[in-house]
Amino acid sequence: LTQLREKKKTAIMVDRAEALKMQSILQEEVKKLQEVQKKIQKLSAPRGAYLTQLTENEAVLAELKLLSEDDKVYKLMGPVLVLQELETSKSQVQNRISFFKKNLKAIETQTTDLTKKQVEIRQKVQGMQQVMITAQRQAIDQKLKQKPGGV
Repeated sequence: LTQLREKKKTAIMVDRAEALKMQSILQEEVKKLQEVQKKIQKLSAPRGAYLTQLTENEAVLAELKLLSEDDKVYKLMGPVLVLQELETSKSQVQNRISFFKKNLKAIETQTTDLTKKQVEIRQKVQGMQQVMITAQRQAIDQKLKQKPGGV
């Protein structure tokens, strides 16, 4: 009877040790998930700024395309308006549009990669939680079975 009790105590200690280890791993995974979520959120601010600037520059380019070669274009440089060639203005605006599109694409790629990573971590966390819940239920069931026997 004493040996049986010792075996049960040892089994319970092993179960607790494994549960603590799994809890620690779960916490690490949750921390990773939170870090990925923060990175995704950080990308939303520059994305919004680039989208706004892209829209503005596309509107400027559309307006520049309406002008004829005889029309004058001025560029604001500090407090001074400077005369600029129409084609130069179009080229500069087009370069800015390309720059914004390139950066938006890079942000979208990063966001997609981070979202995939987020899904993977979330699935892992949910799986671990499910295993822990199942183990807890089994432990409770085992304790309930042991109580009536007096062991």
